[in-house]
Amino acid sequence: MKARLRNLTWLYRINAWYRCWQTKNKYHATKGYFTRRISARSKTQKIRHQAHVGELRNRASPPRTFLLGTDEQQDRSGMLQALERCGNVTYFTRSDGSYGQNDPAPYKERRANNTRRLLELVDGLAARGAAPDVLIGQTWGSLIEPAALSKIRGQYGTFIINISMDDRHQFWGQKVDGEWNGVYPLIPHIDLALTAAPECVEWYEKEGCPAMFFPEASDPTIFHPMPELPKIHDVSFVGGRYGIREELVLALRQAGIRVTAYGQGWEGGRLATEDVPRLFAQSKILLGIGTIGHCRDFYALKLRDFDGPMSGSCYLTHDNPDLRDLYVVGQEVVTYKSIDECVDRVKYLLANEAERESIAKRGRQRAVREHTWDNRFRELMSRLMQPTR
Repeated sequence: MKARLRNLTWLYRINAWYRCWQTKNKYHATKGYFTRRISARSKTQKIRHQAHVGELRNRASPPRTFLLGTDEQQDRSGMLQALERCGNVTYFTRSDGSYGQNDPAPYKERRANNTRRLLELVDGLAARGAAPDVLIGQTWGSLIEPAALSKIRGQYGTFIINISMDDRHQFWGQKVDGEWNGVYPLIPHIDLALTAAPECVEWYEKEGCPAMFFPEASDPTIFHPMPELPKIHDVSFVGGRYGIREELVLALRQAGIRVTAYGQGWEGGRLATEDVPRLFAQSKILLGIGTIGHCRDFYALKLRDFDGPMSGSCYLTHDNPDLRDLYVVGQEVVTYKSIDECVDRVKYLLANEAERESIAKRGRQRAVREHTWDNRFRELMSRLMQPTR
C-alpha cells in the first residue's frame, strides 16, 4: 500500500502534509497546555524522588542497574556498553532470549507479555539477592503496563528512570481504549524522566515528575576515524526512505553527487549495526536529516547527530536549533535549511577538502569531550548520588 501511495505523487504529498500537520498541531497544543499550567499536579513524586535518592546513596556503589531496552541495534551502538562500564548491568530479554520490548505480538498481547516478563526477571534477580537498585527504561504505555513499575519500586525500593528520545511527538502517544499510550501514563510510576527535548523538562516537572535534559550520545570506541581505510563514499546516509529523506538523497544524486544510502526502502537495505562505524569513517560527508516523521520544518535530536561527528567525518544536517547548544555550527558541524542549500553545501564541502576535514576534526573533538554515553551516565549517577540540599 505504501509503495502504491508513493507512486501517486500528489496523493502521497497530501497524506504527508496532513500527517505533519497532525504532529505539529499536537505538539503546539501540548506546549500551550503546559505553558498555561502553573503548578505541578502533586508534589508527592518530588518528595518520593528525594527519599529514593537518599536510599540509593546508601546502597551498593556502583548501583545494580536493570535496562528495560527496546531496539537492540540502537542500544548496542554505545548506550548499553557505557552502562556496563558504570557497573553491574542486566537487561530485559523476552522469554525466547531475544532482546527488547519489540515483541511481534499484537498491541495488548505484547504489553501483557512484556509486563509479565519484566516482573519475572526482576523477581528472579531479587531471589538471588540482586534486585536492581536502578531500573532504566526506554518504554511507553504501549509497551509496558505502567503500574508494573510502581510494583517493582514498592517491592524492592528500585529507583525508576525512563529515557524518552521522542517527547516532542510522542509525549501523549495515541489514545487506545480511552488511555494514552505514550510516556504520559508512565509519569506517576517513575522517579525521574530523562528527555532529549529540552523544553519537555518543564512538561514533566509540571506533572510533578523530576526531569533532566538528556540528549543522545555516542561511543568513541565504536565510532572513530579509521585513517587506514580510504574515504570511498562522497556522501552517506543511514535511515528509512520516505518523505524529505527520499527527496534530499534523490536531489543530491540528480546533481551528480554520489550518495550511498542504507535503510528500509533503499537499494542497500538495512545496514548491520557492526558495519555502520566503517561506513561513517569511510565517508567524506555524513548526511543527517533532522526532521520528525513527514515534517519539513519540525526537528528532534537524532543519534546521527552524535555518531556522525564522533566518527571523524564531516557531518551535515538540518538546521535544528537544538544543535546550537551542543556544537559550534559552521565549525564543528554544518547545517542546511532547504534541499537546495543542502546540495550547495555538499558541493562546496566536496570541493574544499581542507576545510571539510578541519570541520570533521573539530566535530570529533567536541563529541569526545562532551557527547559520550559514558559522560551522560556518569553525570546522571553523579546527580543521583549528590547530597540533598
